[in-house]
Amino acid sequence: MNVVIDGRFVLNEADLQRRLAGAFGYGPFYRHDLDDLRDRLAAGDPRPVQLVWIHPEAIKLALGVALYDNYVSTLERIEAADEGRSWNERFVFRVLE
Repeated sequence: MNVVIDGRFVLNEADLQRRLAGAFGYGPFYRHDLDDLRDRLAAGDPRPVQLVWIHPEAIKLALGVALYDNYVSTLERIEAADEGRSWNERFVFRVLE
């Protein structure tokens, strides 16, 4: 699965969470926060997935620098944890400038 988040259309954290929940197929029990996103992705839900952020500066403006950095570091840690897995079981995260 390839998921592209275009930062030009992200309004705030709630909007980013709605976009991610919809793309990943998370249902009504998803809490729409970074902790739940981390827990689900770290548990392998869904896989395989490549998450790409384009126009990341707009996401940074929408979230604020500290929260943006928290998202990026969390997603990078999940990607690093999957490095030893086969491609069809991996989470890949990219930020394209």
